[in-house]
Amino acid sequence: MALNDHSVAGESGAHDFDNTTKIIHLAMAIVLTLQMGIGLLVHDPQTRFFLYLHEYVGILSALVIFVEWLWIYTASQFSVLFPWNRAGISLVVKDIRNLGRHRLPEGGDTVGLSGFWHGIGILSFTFMALTGTILLFVLPGGHSILGLHSTDFVLYTRISLYHRLVSYLAWVYLLGHVLFAIFHQLTGNDIFGRIFLFRRDG
Repeated sequence: MALNDHSVAGESGAHDFDNTTKIIHLAMAIVLTLQMGIGLLVHDPQTRFFLYLHEYVGILSALVIFVEWLWIYTASQFSVLFPWNRAGISLVVKDIRNLGRHRLPEGGDTVGLSGFWHGIGILSFTFMALTGTILLFVLPGGHSILGLHSTDFVLYTRISLYHRLVSYLAWVYLLGHVLFAIFHQLTGNDIFGRIFLFRRDG
């Protein structure tokens, strides 16, 4: 997708998302939100149920994120999600300035703040999936996914710290994503209908 100027949502005709994007988005919305919620309950050492649930839902989350990366590659969305060059950053900065003028950036597969923010979210969830997968095999006390009795508490503590720190960024992304989707919906851009409703011609 070429880097070009773009109008704010509601000022131009917003196109529908294809059904593959909708399916992957729905899977990520359900699985990743569930996993984030469970993650808030695993800190109590007495609640092993949530720990084990976090492990298995984490595996499913990693698979969903892997599929998302395959779709990003297939749909050639790298320039939209990671506009880390002069032209892309200039559009991101323009969208940020427009927010100060009470103008929402255009959503969807558009180079700018929306795509940049989606990219940050995908990177944060990917990092959590990678560190979470490592934690599955080094969790001490025989609670690892394979029942292994790891004694490397230093490695577990360090990776767990990184995993938790990035989870804060993931929460910021998730809340910001939902908040701006609501703003778009309230301004007349039927973003929920375009991303959640499946159509025969999608």
